[in-house]
Amino acid sequence: LSFTICLLFIAPYAGFSFNPYTGEILVIYDSGLIEDGLRVGDLLQRVGSVSLDSFREDKTLQLFENAQRGQLTELGIQRDGKERTVPMTYQGFHSAEFSSRFFNVWWLAYIFWFIGMTAHLFVRPRDVRRNLMIAANYLMGIFIIMGSISIWQIWWSSILLRVVAWLILPVYIHLHLVFPSLLIPLAGAKRYLLYFVGLGFVAAEILLPTPRFLFYFALIFAFGGSFVLLGWRYIVRPKQRGELRLLAAAAFLAFLPAVGISLIGRAGDMPNAGPLSLTVLPILPATYLYVLYRQSLGGLELRVNRAFSLYIFMILLGVFLVALITYAKFVEYSPQVLTFAIVIIALFTTFAGILLFPGFQSWIDRRLLGINLSSPRLAEEFSVQIVATDTMDDLLRLLKEQVFPSLFVRQYAFVQIVNSSPKVMLLENATLEQLREDALMEFIAYSPTGELVPLPTANQHLSWVRLLLPLRLGPDLIGAWLLGRRDPDDHYPQAELPILQSLANQTAIALSNIVQTERLKAMYHANINRYEEERNRLGRDLHDSVLNEMAAILSKHEELSQVPGFMDSYNLLIQRLREIISDLRPPSLTYGLKFALEGLADHLSERHHDKIRILADLRMDGTYRYPEVVENNVYRIVQEACENALKYARASSITITGELLEGEINLEVMDDGIGFATEINLPLDNMVANKHFGLAGMHERADLIGAVVRINSKPGQGAKVGVVWESKDTPAT
Repeated sequence: LSFTICLLFIAPYAGFSFNPYTGEILVIYDSGLIEDGLRVGDLLQRVGSVSLDSFREDKTLQLFENAQRGQLTELGIQRDGKERTVPMTYQGFHSAEFSSRFFNVWWLAYIFWFIGMTAHLFVRPRDVRRNLMIAANYLMGIFIIMGSISIWQIWWSSILLRVVAWLILPVYIHLHLVFPSLLIPLAGAKRYLLYFVGLGFVAAEILLPTPRFLFYFALIFAFGGSFVLLGWRYIVRPKQRGELRLLAAAAFLAFLPAVGISLIGRAGDMPNAGPLSLTVLPILPATYLYVLYRQSLGGLELRVNRAFSLYIFMILLGVFLVALITYAKFVEYSPQVLTFAIVIIALFTTFAGILLFPGFQSWIDRRLLGINLSSPRLAEEFSVQIVATDTMDDLLRLLKEQVFPSLFVRQYAFVQIVNSSPKVMLLENATLEQLREDALMEFIAYSPTGELVPLPTANQHLSWVRLLLPLRLGPDLIGAWLLGRRDPDDHYPQAELPILQSLANQTAIALSNIVQTERLKAMYHANINRYEEERNRLGRDLHDSVLNEMAAILSKHEELSQVPGFMDSYNLLIQRLREIISDLRPPSLTYGLKFALEGLADHLSERHHDKIRILADLRMDGTYRYPEVVENNVYRIVQEACENALKYARASSITITGELLEGEINLEVMDDGIGFATEINLPLDNMVANKHFGLAGMHERADLIGAVVRINSKPGQGAKVGVVWESKDTPAT
């Protein structure tokens, strides 16, 4: 504040401004000086008895020192290579010169001071990054205000400017070695050496007659070194590229208007637009503060993000409007056209803010701020997929391959709560030792849900967890998501928490449905097994009891064989009983699946009196036997496929082909019938709803043994039914 007062009210008002290095007169504010003979472009050589050379050499020497209003002073100038003297009456305060000083860069010092103070008050933890951020902003604020008054060298401002420049060098280099995270360890002698170099040049600036431009090297090394470190960090730390892109975008936007105004100034004079370019410079230190403080913003992050997006949008819109106005200055318009153009520009600005800003904000969120879930459509898409999963494997695959990667989460655990005990269903970049049952249940019980979790002291082995999302069905806790490291900065923005919780809620619904479905399937599979066992028992009873009794009846009553037509009826009954027994439990399965399928082909061919050609062409390179439940269900699937072809396909030939290998079955039933539309090849529930019970039964039996049934058919082109089974264990031989 003191130096601001010095700039505006204490520094001499000479009535002109000049370049202290070349002495060139840049602007003349006092018209009386023009009348006295001073011109823009003249080279100032002397003010009174103080030469410009001595002024450059002695950093404490002042021009117009103790000058009073009305005091006569001579200006020594050089024009066209000739020395001249211009008499000058010192007028003191001048409104035009005051405006030039007021609308200048000095106020940026307060922006850097404010950002440094904000970091001092709010950024936690109080580590090296925070301290360096505070120091960097305070030093830059002092440098800016010193630069504003150093032209007059009052209050040692010229020396302080150079001292601060050399202090900025080690602070900036050190800051970018640890920001946003540690890049290169700088401890002990290395750290002190960096600061000793800066302090050495500080002492030289104070005690020795150093070149006036030497401090520029400090700024070049500070900013250039920072740029090199950020570039190197971008190469070797790919996980931090999101933050680095944000800093690069902020730097680009900070200097874009200034560069644009400079280019426009080369084409035409725009003195009023120059100060506007300075309003965007604070975006750079503010972005550094945002990156450092972002994870501590909590619920304010969403508002800060919106303000950040709005600020950038206004910068770009302002640059466009300034360019448009600049172009308009070089074209002559009638008043009517000019009024119409102003109205159009106003309407464009209004509609641009209304229509373009939401999409722009979404782009900023995704590309610069790393908020990739700002669109509710992502949550809707995943919610539909999650709820649609009908098996635990499908749900786990969806979460592992799509949901968590799309959320950029690379460390997580999906835990199901069964009878008040946790069961780890999915785990990535964590160990089961970190998820011990007692500690996990305590952690879930006492940690806040849907927020960044403050870790209980007793659960230090769960320190990797950054976010806990419960999976609830009504009041019941049925599971939890434990989310840890996340690209690019392990940060979970407040704007994304509702979306993440929504996905967790959908997962809870899907998990509940799957658990209920698996219970029903288990009951259904048990029923199928009991059904098969009952069929086998009934088949054995018919074979061992009824057939034997039938044979005993004939042997006891031989006279019945003499009754006309009795033997024909008796043999027909025996044949029908054998067919029923074969359907209930194919006796050929006793000798293996290959023998049973070949027997099925022969049996069906005989049943249709060889009118339909039914062949079995199976390859088996051993005498393998498969689990009984597998052989039974594979046989029933092939049998159902053949029966469907015989009943509905109007086929003239049916072929059973495939391979029976160790631990693997690959069969296909093909017919040359009329085929059917692909709509019949539906999910299981739809098959039942459309009364395709035979096809549904095939899928159910395949699901029971872990096999897959594939149906391929087109109208007029026959049908192919394939069944593939692979053993998880070595099959019995």
